[in-house]
Amino acid sequence: LNTRARKIVQYKAFEDESDYQYGHGTHVAGTIAGKRFDGEGMADGVAPGAKIAFADIGDSEGALHLPFDSQLLKTGSPQANIHSASWGSEINAYTTQARNFDQYMYDNQDFLILIAAGNSGHGDAPHTVGSPATGKNIIAVGAHHNTDSSKPRHGLGPSYIADFSSRGPTSDGRTKPDIIAPGKAVLSAGALPYVRGECDPSENPGANSKADGVLSLQGTSMATPVVSGTAAIIRQYFEQGYYPSGKKNESDIYATPTGALIKAVLMNGAQFLNGVDNGGDGVTEIKPYDNNQNFGRLALQHSIYLPGKTDVQITAWDKRAVEDQGFDILPPVTIDTSDGCAYDKLSVTLVWVEPGSSPGCRNCVLNDLDLSVELGGKTYHPNGRPGPDRVNNAERVIISGVKNGDVATIKVHGYNLIQSRQRYSLVATGCFGGVANQNFVDQCSVFECDESQSTRMAKILMAIFIPLGVLCLCGVGMFFYRRKQQEGGYPGDVETNNESSE
Repeated sequence: LNTRARKIVQYKAFEDESDYQYGHGTHVAGTIAGKRFDGEGMADGVAPGAKIAFADIGDSEGALHLPFDSQLLKTGSPQANIHSASWGSEINAYTTQARNFDQYMYDNQDFLILIAAGNSGHGDAPHTVGSPATGKNIIAVGAHHNTDSSKPRHGLGPSYIADFSSRGPTSDGRTKPDIIAPGKAVLSAGALPYVRGECDPSENPGANSKADGVLSLQGTSMATPVVSGTAAIIRQYFEQGYYPSGKKNESDIYATPTGALIKAVLMNGAQFLNGVDNGGDGVTEIKPYDNNQNFGRLALQHSIYLPGKTDVQITAWDKRAVEDQGFDILPPVTIDTSDGCAYDKLSVTLVWVEPGSSPGCRNCVLNDLDLSVELGGKTYHPNGRPGPDRVNNAERVIISGVKNGDVATIKVHGYNLIQSRQRYSLVATGCFGGVANQNFVDQCSVFECDESQSTRMAKILMAIFIPLGVLCLCGVGMFFYRRKQQEGGYPGDVETNNESSE
């Protein structure tokens, strides 16, 4: 492990010692942390300052050659705290591998694993999220469309889920995927094994194309490193003392954030999407916390506080615990808009990492915690449910229309535990005395301005009605032409007289 290396600190050759030309592994690694040596690049990664410990587990034919799970997850140990896995199976059950990944996170509380949900969702097929993305503690990542400049032709905009993105639930009924990120036409590094030096083409090669060392691909494999890179940024946010002020402060350094805390921040800020783009088969309607989107799309500006750059302030609790049948009541959260914050929602997310379950389990959550939020005389339950969630180990409450001075009481109930106590992390975001976001003062975001479905409908209607209109005009014209002929013809017509004169 060479931590002094500029980018790749470790390369574990479980299969071979290099990628193939324009290979999968280089692309996903580039999305996490790619960075040109000599300046800004066309396809820099989400966390360009991060370093990578790489595990080579695939051959040039796309086949996987996996080591033992513990060997794989220890890649980069002890420095690496985030594991990004852009691979998986089609087994929808809680497998031995899913159990091993969950147990690794439980045994290594500062670790977070993110896994591609799969690409088998065509036709809105349920139960298509595959192991190890069926795990409890990990984050399973689905895919949504990219922005206008990168999306494939005829595709809808970024507010729509890609049709291939695998869907839940898991075989034991847990909601999956956990979060959605851009996974269509993602531009990243393209492997050229025999070329040394930096390389960028003169212009973007376009969706699902390649040129001069950059490559555009689609899949939940591409969405997963987007979330992994964002997880690295959130970890840096705590480790370098940006929390809670949003400004780097040595006295605020929190050097040991848990994987559960990073997961809670990511999922707490996620925003709901508009539908699934099934192309010619139309758009599938979706709902909050369903098995198409669950918590929704990744949204960093709703997850952390950076003054003037994000919508919310954040309050976080890490490594708290609740006992079996007990309650943990957190300090009250007060909405404060006095310094200009304009966000009108309070979002609270509870995440806990628990031991791995038995493979094939039918009720896989072992330590059932319940989140509730009381505000204005009303009790709010998580994940869009009228009561407690007895199935999932990530729970969120969103309260809209909160006002300055509102006070929320957050409770965590140890409803049914197999252990005497369970540790958890909890995050709340809203207006807590910070300033407003100045990024979109005079414009809307690509999601708020996404009118791609109405544009598609307009084009479809035009394609239908313009030919019909032309046919109608032709029909009307033919009607009047024949009628005029019957009445004596149009001016200038020459009448032929076949009678002979005597």
